[in-house]
Amino acid sequence: MARQAMIAAGRNRLTLGQDVRLLDAARDQFWLEGAVRLRPGQAIELVGRWPGVTGIEGSAGHARVVTWRVIRLTAAGPCYRGCCRLEP
Repeated sequence: MARQAMIAAGRNRLTLGQDVRLLDAARDQFWLEGAVRLRPGQAIELVGRWPGVTGIEGSAGHARVVTWRVIRLTAAGPCYRGCCRLEP
């Protein structure tokens, strides 16, 4: 079954491993990839285990989308990648 691309313009809660996957993390920013369409400037809540990301207490944290763009087209729809910055 093909997975539909999700538009998350009004959605702000993302789960690692389900909605997005963590590609890289450094200090207060990290790179994510997934089928969820976000917009730069959007506030998001991150839920799940975030290895290598400091500033996320327990299993949730808040961040803001810095960049987000289509990186490839798949049979299930577009795949997005972008940078997010943790908020205090």
